[in-house]
Amino acid sequence: MGLLSFLKNNDDGSKSNGKPSDSANMFSKAEIENIIGILSKISYLFRDSQLLKSTGGGRNESMMNKVHSYIGILGYYYEEEYHYGRLSDIVDSKIASHFVLVKMVMGDSDHRNTTVKELSDNWSDILQVIFNMQLESNREGNVFKQMKTDIDKVTSAFEKMSGKKCREPKDPRNVTPRKVSYNPLNITEDPNLSCGHIIPDISHVFAQELLPQLMTSQYSGKAQKDIVADYTIDLLQSYSSNAGFLPMVIVDMVTGQVNQVVSRIYRVSYSPCNSLKEYILSKIYR
Repeated sequence: MGLLSFLKNNDDGSKSNGKPSDSANMFSKAEIENIIGILSKISYLFRDSQLLKSTGGGRNESMMNKVHSYIGILGYYYEEEYHYGRLSDIVDSKIASHFVLVKMVMGDSDHRNTTVKELSDNWSDILQVIFNMQLESNREGNVFKQMKTDIDKVTSAFEKMSGKKCREPKDPRNVTPRKVSYNPLNITEDPNLSCGHIIPDISHVFAQELLPQLMTSQYSGKAQKDIVADYTIDLLQSYSSNAGFLPMVIVDMVTGQVNQVVSRIYRVSYSPCNSLKEYILSKIYR
């Protein structure tokens, strides 16, 4: 089934004045505008967060841009598929400028299919950040608590689009460390040891180093999933060597950024594991 068919109901898609009716689409004009408005508010809460700024590396700006990408995805359907109007008429100039880039990428049907399919998984990462921000006393975290109903509305929309439930956020303070007999990188899930360990968004560096290796993978005789895994393990090895141990939160951050880079261009399966993180842990814990 094509993506457009998937995102529309199975009625006859009757049109009026050359435009599809709201009833033919997954979301009405009012619904999608409401979701975009909620995402806009979330994006600027990230931007203004002193808690995120304190981690360094421009993480607050990075989180804002990620949410603007979600707005752009919805904006593509608002403009190109549902023909409700121009996104620039309902968002500010910053979001409208970001949308230009998203719109170009979403024009590719393969990328569009992949993006929609992975919406719930990727939005789960945003939900985890929102959850973590509510664990400490800060203005934005308090606002997020008050926005629960609105955030749930966005989550439901992305689950509906992708056909998959989002992951429930986990309290990092209550993680039960896994027991392994061999742990060469000294990986730890101890929340006390993990405190203060964070990396900035350096996905552009990962892209420069990793993508050329994947482009020439057919000549190396090495599976793409192993190229990605080995590259990621080298990064984690370096962090462990410098710190003396490796917090699991760093594993999450590194695998998240690497996977984000890879998934923009390639569809890499880590079978029999379900994710890059699971795959590299299976190679580390032997």
